[in-house]
Amino acid sequence: MRINSISVRKYGPIDDFTLEPGFFDVIFGLNEAGKTALVEVLAQILFKRTAANLRYEKPEKASVELEDNGRTYSLPQKKMKIELPVGDVANLMYVQASESAVFGSRGEARFWDGIKTMLGKVGAGITFTKLDEYIFDAVDLQPVKAEWKRSKQAEIERDQRRKELLGLFINRIGEIGKKESELAKLTAHLSAVKRRIEDIEQYRKYSNYAELTKLHNAYREAKSAAQDYERYKHEYLKDWQKLDLERHASLGEGRKVKEIGDEVKQLESDIQNLQNVEEYIISEGLGNVSGGRVDRGKQPTLVILSLIMLVAMGLAALGVLKILPLVPTLILLAGTAGVFVYTVLRRRSLSKAMAEGRMWLEKARRVFPEMSSIDELPNRMDRNQEELITKRTLVEEKKRIIDLLGNARPVDLIEKEIALLCTKTGLAELSDLEVKLSEKRKVEDELNRLGTKLAGLLEETNTKKWERMISERKVMQPSGEPDVSMYGDLIEEQKKTQRQIDGLTRDIKLFREVEQARVDISDDHDAFVEYERLEKKLNDNELEKKAALAAREILRGMSGELDEFIEDVLQGKDSLSEYFRAVTERYVRVFVEDENFKVEDSSGTTYTLESLSSGTQDQLLMCFRMAALTKVYAKGSLMILDDAFIFADWQRRERITRLIQRFVQKGNQVIYLTSDDHTRDLLAEYGARVTVLE
Repeated sequence: MRINSISVRKYGPIDDFTLEPGFFDVIFGLNEAGKTALVEVLAQILFKRTAANLRYEKPEKASVELEDNGRTYSLPQKKMKIELPVGDVANLMYVQASESAVFGSRGEARFWDGIKTMLGKVGAGITFTKLDEYIFDAVDLQPVKAEWKRSKQAEIERDQRRKELLGLFINRIGEIGKKESELAKLTAHLSAVKRRIEDIEQYRKYSNYAELTKLHNAYREAKSAAQDYERYKHEYLKDWQKLDLERHASLGEGRKVKEIGDEVKQLESDIQNLQNVEEYIISEGLGNVSGGRVDRGKQPTLVILSLIMLVAMGLAALGVLKILPLVPTLILLAGTAGVFVYTVLRRRSLSKAMAEGRMWLEKARRVFPEMSSIDELPNRMDRNQEELITKRTLVEEKKRIIDLLGNARPVDLIEKEIALLCTKTGLAELSDLEVKLSEKRKVEDELNRLGTKLAGLLEETNTKKWERMISERKVMQPSGEPDVSMYGDLIEEQKKTQRQIDGLTRDIKLFREVEQARVDISDDHDAFVEYERLEKKLNDNELEKKAALAAREILRGMSGELDEFIEDVLQGKDSLSEYFRAVTERYVRVFVEDENFKVEDSSGTTYTLESLSSGTQDQLLMCFRMAALTKVYAKGSLMILDDAFIFADWQRRERITRLIQRFVQKGNQVIYLTSDDHTRDLLAEYGARVTVLE
């Protein structure tokens, strides 16, 4: 323990004082330089001296930095985190000017009680026996039997049962905690799956809206285009064609009738040829021929089969001669013979089928010379019938035209009707109308296709509602394009995850409603808190019991041990007796009797403290301080001395200085305040650093 720094401002004569003392320092100041003020500051901050005894009231702008066991403390503090001696025991570390007594106003007994308090933590006036009773009573132990009192024992048993019940509940909480953790993960996963599904559905809605919009725009364009073609009607085309034929008929009635008549004769000749083909097909029975290919397959040749048959017969002969096993060779011969016979029959059947096919093909080529295969016959017959029907139709139409030409109207009337059609259509030629109607048909087909698709997508045939329905489906365009192919898998994943969540939720709810009610706990945290509290309480009870029993053993030995410790301060190495003998060179032993110091010289004569001179008393108490502090604070302590040598002669003053030097060399700190220049120089000679107050 040592002081690292001292800072005092605006206190008494001191305006601004800062010091970082070493292990041995002298603060020198003449009268009114502030030495007394500095001593009061140190005494008040370190040892809690009352402000009533201060000359300059309580210091407000003063601080001390103290180091102890490797930690640094800034004082003053509202709540002291370091133990410093107070009361009479503080006199071990602090000596006031002209007052070196260690006994305070409350006398010797209080001082020694203070020493024991500092060493054994036992307050003044409390006997060890009484303290033992206080300790046992404080923890509800019976002092005689060292057992719990009945009420305390009942409380402990009640707490133990409650703790066991909570322990079982907490174990279940662990299981439920895992399920809740799993539930949280599944819930998060479900949310992610739902977001992906929503993204796909949103994308689908947008795609559907975009497609509907595109289709509807195309539909309106097609409808607008269709309106442009309203004037072009098919009945106009029919009328115009009639009029055109009628006009041509009127202009070249004879020539046209002859040309059409020649065409009719040619058509009738073609019809007769086609009918002859039909009659030939019926008479030859070609209509019953199905065609079809003959599947020859991959059959072994007779040469190869003959060789195999010879080998099998040879093997059978070896079997008969008992060179080879007879039964297998006979089975092989029988199997080979069967295959040979089947192949011969199969080849005959194929040859017959092929011959029949060639015969039918030759018959068919009499009417269809270009045929290369009988398979073509059905198509040829179908085309012959279609051509026959077509030509018969043309003959009838041309005969009708010949009839019309025979009853033709005047050309000027026909021209007037054609002019009227030109006015209606806005076209000059019949071919132009044919082109326009072809275009109109394409536009109408496209319009119908778009309308049918829109009606199917919107499930509405009323075209007036389409625009409003499409507008109602309007959605914002998604930022990205999701994988639509994953939609089905995501729906299944959503259902699966939801089933898992429902199961976990059911288990957790059952636990919460049943287990928590049984334990009378509304919150898991409360269970842990109460369990920890009970565990700590029960552990504390055991610790208190062990501590009380241990304290009893300690207290039983402390009384003698403290006396032995004090005796060690008085006698032996680095003791009061050793130090006092070195200073006085007269007194050889110091002891305590009736709680007061007594000394013994070399002749064995004893003296009370009061019978010694005031200077010798100061020297004895100085030696006691150094001996006691050396024993109590083995790692080092501090002493603040205010002109502690005032009554010592020069020889003893120098011996005390050497003793202080020895005390400092053991790791202790000494701060000596003086207004005497001789004392200052003596201490400086033995290594003290001097600081002057001005």
